[in-house]
Amino acid sequence: MSYVKRGDAEFAGQLELFAAQVVIYQTLFGLTDDELASALADAKLTRWAISVQNQIQAYSPNITGFKNLLRYGNGSEVLTTVPVPPVFITPPGLVAAKVEYRFTKLADRIKASLSYTANIGREMGIEGSHSPFVPNDGTPDLKGKNAFGGHPLLHFTMSKYEGAQIWKDSGDGKGFVQLTISNHPDFLDLSALPAAGMAVEWKYKAVYIYKGAVVGNWSAVISVAVTGV
Repeated sequence: MSYVKRGDAEFAGQLELFAAQVVIYQTLFGLTDDELASALADAKLTRWAISVQNQIQAYSPNITGFKNLLRYGNGSEVLTTVPVPPVFITPPGLVAAKVEYRFTKLADRIKASLSYTANIGREMGIEGSHSPFVPNDGTPDLKGKNAFGGHPLLHFTMSKYEGAQIWKDSGDGKGFVQLTISNHPDFLDLSALPAAGMAVEWKYKAVYIYKGAVVGNWSAVISVAVTGV
């Protein structure tokens, strides 16, 4: 679902907001007391699990460093402290698995109601965000790697653009010159490779094309090392 937050912390916050709001809109959408209680319990246990995970991740480097020092030392063979493990808060009541499924099932039912509006959805945290497409805001996320026969394979995200103008600096003193206009997100540079055994660095940059015109911002310059075969 487009409205479901991807990150765990963001999703936990979404569940908490939803649980608080369903109480307000219970009558409007005909929600049962059990559905409200389930939404709250899901939010509480999800937040607990993420909090504990964060504590463990923060503690892990400390105990790993202590273990390495214990085994190998560092010139001073005296250990003065032991990393104190985190103290976890008491977990709330257990719930069934598939929290996200229950959340989206209830949210979708609310969104299908004739009483639902986008403003209510935003208050409940279940209205998807739709950023308008502004061609001049685009910046290609250009990437490159060695591929077929040692030739560079370039990639960028197309989005709603027609393609991208790709420029190349071959390291021959001429600087960047236009290489191609690619109407596909993947482009294989089949330029002649350097002499056998010679390694050079080719640099690339790109800018989007929209309705036949250059728009937006130049990508960051990337480098691909190529070797003659």
